[in-house]
Amino acid sequence: MAAIAQATKPAAPTVTKTAPTIKKPAAPAAQQQPNDLLAHIATMVAGIVECPPAAQSLAERRLPKLSNFIHQVYNKCRLTPTLLVVALIYLERLQSRLPSGSQGEFDTPYKLFLASVVLASKFLEDSTPVARSIYRVVAPVYSPQDITDMERSFLGVIKYNLFVNLAQVCDFVEEHGESLNRLELNLQ
Repeated sequence: MAAIAQATKPAAPTVTKTAPTIKKPAAPAAQQQPNDLLAHIATMVAGIVECPPAAQSLAERRLPKLSNFIHQVYNKCRLTPTLLVVALIYLERLQSRLPSGSQGEFDTPYKLFLASVVLASKFLEDSTPVARSIYRVVAPVYSPQDITDMERSFLGVIKYNLFVNLAQVCDFVEEHGESLNRLELNLQ
């Protein structure tokens, strides 16, 4: 009888416990690998004005290679890809207003990059933590007054045209998609 009871007794259900999994949303490609965006900025900024070859002055020795400088500012100041795209839009505006054959000093590309990024951060944010972090990062080479002068000069050339809307950002990314390696932005 015990054998029959055991045979007719329903088997206990097998429950396999697995730990719940939470999938984090994938980071946008631009945040995972901003190298294409940073390389695009370095190429663009270096081509805006003609600059003399490095003469190894004291100031030049304090400046790393332009692409390294851009990477350092990007990483140390925790810039976002969206901010960099707005800075690129400003750089295009500047380039379109400069006469062809414009010339600058050896560090003009560095100054143009800094001015465009500081202005983009001020346009996009209510407060200016990015601008303050940029001031700290570049303090050995440029003073806050130097950066303010860069901003004023930049603003004068672009006629204070800082407004950028979402459609302009999307258009820029679409237009430059190949060189930006299909940049993806978290735009809200």
